Amino acid sequence: MIGFYIELAIILLGFAAAILLFYRIPRLPQAQGARNTQRVSVVIPARNEESTLPLLLADLAKQALAPFEILVVNDASEDATEQVARDCGAKVLTLNGKPDGWVGKSWACQKGAESADGELIVFLDADVRLSPDGLGRIVEAYRSANQTISVQPYHQTQKGYEQFSLLFNLIQVGANGTALPRPVPLGLFGPIIAISRADYFTAGGHESVKASIVEDMALACELRRANIPFRVFVGDRDVSFRMYPAGFRSLWQGFSKNLATGASKIPAWLILLVTLFVASVASVPLHLLLAGFRGEPVVLVYALLYGFWVLALFLIGRRIGRYSPAALLLYPVPLTIFLLVSLYSGYLRLFRRNVRWKGRAIPLER
Repeated sequence: MIGFYIELAIILLGFAAAILLFYRIPRLPQAQGARNTQRVSVVIPARNEESTLPLLLADLAKQALAPFEILVVNDASEDATEQVARDCGAKVLTLNGKPDGWVGKSWACQKGAESADGELIVFLDADVRLSPDGLGRIVEAYRSANQTISVQPYHQTQKGYEQFSLLFNLIQVGANGTALPRPVPLGLFGPIIAISRADYFTAGGHESVKASIVEDMALACELRRANIPFRVFVGDRDVSFRMYPAGFRSLWQGFSKNLATGASKIPAWLILLVTLFVASVASVPLHLLLAGFRGEPVVLVYALLYGFWVLALFLIGRRIGRYSPAALLLYPVPLTIFLLVSLYSGYLRLFRRNVRWKGRAIPLER
């Protein structure tokens, strides 16, 4: 029974870690009408985004707060991205290559910022979706905070494999320190960043993080070095996205890329909280199966704990994305995918393998 009590203590510590990691998920403020007086330049770095880009550009055309300009930076796309952007009326900057030492997205963001004329630059990934109030809420968050802001969009899932993102998205929010009782955000969220033109170039822009795969974490470090404050938020249905709609392979590659690099930038105390959370979530179903197979009476305890975790994941998960009841009830399935991708990311890191993204082989940072 000593082993059972040790295991129970680990599980309960995991519950406590979850309470800390997801104590208060910061929401975007509501839009306050046309209070913004700055010219807003929307910069969209885009590589092979012919299917997602029209959706975002259509959303931007319906905004209550109309942007001053919309600039699509075509990062050497191999599809119809450029033509789609022009057909939708966006200003297009086409990059046919990138200098050595640059990661593609950072190069596109840098060139887009250099070409933008607005005082406030809003970087949007092409898979972001905005309600008519979406841009207004982003700008209102920037205005009310009076500092750089970043948003992790609400995850709108559609296909079955997208349910596998449950644990990834939870840990992305938790490991960033965004939702702690006293938030200590470590990085920005790459899909949405709103920053003044002055602050962007004072911090060195994306040129200062040109070799970083996880450029949002690296850019946050540069902002701190320049004593430029920032805040992070989590979106809702007004500010959402659909991650990796191209299929399971894109999901695997995308999360492998982020885990292989991002984990090294998290402080030890926060890694401990995340580890306890994952250990507890994984331990309960494992011991439930073992106790059931052996016919041990503690199976009822583990069944109760399993129910608690299903409820907890439902309450937390609904605040960051749309997940089906089946994915929550059978959460060990997306958990297994998370653990497999984590192992693969560790392999990439240990043996210095390249990560692949958007048709490019990208070397890991040292």
